[in-house]
Amino acid sequence: MRALWIEDQKLIADALKDHLNHVMPDVSLDLAPDIDSAVRLAQMFRYQLVMLDWWLKAEDGEIALQRLKGAGCTAPVIVVSGDDRDSVKRRALTLGAVAYVAKGDEPDRLVQAIHSAVKGHVTPSSPAPLLSGNDLHPPAPRLVNIQTAFPELTARQGEVFIGLVRGLSDKLIARELGISDSTVKTHVKAILQTVGVSKRGMAAYAAMARGVGGY
Repeated sequence: MRALWIEDQKLIADALKDHLNHVMPDVSLDLAPDIDSAVRLAQMFRYQLVMLDWWLKAEDGEIALQRLKGAGCTAPVIVVSGDDRDSVKRRALTLGAVAYVAKGDEPDRLVQAIHSAVKGHVTPSSPAPLLSGNDLHPPAPRLVNIQTAFPELTARQGEVFIGLVRGLSDKLIARELGISDSTVKTHVKAILQTVGVSKRGMAAYAAMARGVGGY
């Protein structure tokens, strides 16, 4: 099965792609960082599934769904978003998404949604709700400090974690903080243990799921 993943946070896209490759090796996954790239891919390939981040840098999910449809993409769409507000979930389902998975959910929740979408078990959408202008174009979710999200980290580990969330390499983090590469590696190892994951991308995913961002 060929699927398209539209996600502007590369660490999150890479981390979940690794997870899907492990648990669903029969899925060939293309990554698009924005809707323009996604539209070009949708015009080139016939996808059986699309996974869409609802809030992209320049456009929201409603525009993305319209543009995918305009490009001739008829694949079921699963929205994967850090925004877990009910109004946004209802809006996505009303506009045709077959499922809505929060980025804070366990990765296996997405796998379950993929299986259901492929089998044609569409998530029933509620009747179109009465939405205010703020619901249609709500503000971005509130961002939190890295230390607030992970109070068990030391101050230095928090600084290293911020670099990790930004997608920086160990060398760049070391250069910014004025410490050695080996010290950064030690902090990264401690961060992964604290968060309970084995890869940098999954740690960044966990941070963003808790509202960390804006760095």
